Amino acid sequence: MKNSASISRLVFSLFISFTLFLTSCINQGDMYIQQGSNYLQKGQYDPAEEAFMKALDEECAYGKDYIYILISTCRVQKGDYDGAIEWRKKALDVRIDPDNYINLGMLYRLKEDDATAEEMYKKAIEIAPQDANTYGSLGAMYLSQDRIDEAIPYFQECLRMNPYIGIIHADLAICYGRKGLFDQAEEEMSAALSLRAENHDDLRDELDEMEKKAGYVKKE
Repeated sequence: MKNSASISRLVFSLFISFTLFLTSCINQGDMYIQQGSNYLQKGQYDPAEEAFMKALDEECAYGKDYIYILISTCRVQKGDYDGAIEWRKKALDVRIDPDNYINLGMLYRLKEDDATAEEMYKKAIEIAPQDANTYGSLGAMYLSQDRIDEAIPYFQECLRMNPYIGIIHADLAICYGRKGLFDQAEEEMSAALSLRAENHDDLRDELDEMEKKAGYVKKE
């Protein structure tokens, strides 16, 4: 069975924007941030982390939590998930933020510790119940575990808040397909296509396989 909410897809959410709006007169710490970001974009993670570490000891326009996240991102790209978690937690100590909990959840999933990941996602929902992404993240984890009845309400709530997230429509389609609710699955997959959902083709193929096995005939 294909894993439509694969961990490999989740890692893309760990990236952050490295566009820095720097003036001609910048602090030494800002210069290190700029330098590290350039290294990071080139895939040179060790010198990137070294530059970010230097920024911690200098006057800088960016908060320490931001720098901690940059270091965590370097660790992710090097496959050091324990280190990435450590630095994400440092960022969380500075500022309580649902995105940090979501990213911690993703990191624990990369470590195949879904129990702790679930705790992180639920904490994010507790802090930011109005954030659609928190519901989508937890729904994706439940789908990957084939906990369909638990995944569906989280996807539905996510789409209630933001109906324009294509991949959530696609994941919800897979949930409906696994329950044999193919008419509903087709509606969601059509929405996913119109929104140009990532991985749409793979998920479309997965749904097609389920429909073929069940003998489902698509409506014209």
